Formats: sequence, structure tokens, C-alpha cells
Amino acid sequence: MNYLLSDIEKTRIEMIELAQQYGYSNPNVVQCSQKLDFLLNVFENKQIKH
Repeated sequence: MNYLLSDIEKTRIEMIELAQQYGYSNPNVVQCSQKLDFLLNVFENKQIKH
């Protein structure tokens, strides 16, 4: 679980930095945002099951 939380935080920071550099509609930012959404969904599903 700690690894998942760490990955979420790293991805969130990466997305913010990319968005500041390239703008929100940049494909790299969108892809990073989708990865973050996926990780957050995994985290939420784990919370529901416990």
C-alpha cells in the first residue's frame, strides 16, 4: 500500500510539473493524468475491500 501511495504522489508531482511546462492539453500531461486516475482508482478499490 505504501508503494501505491508513493507512486500516486510521484505521478501527481510529475503531472503538475508537466502541465506547468507544456500546458494542460499536452499529450504527455493527459497521459500522466490518466495514469494518476488509474492509480487513484486502484487505491480507492483497495480501500473499499478492506
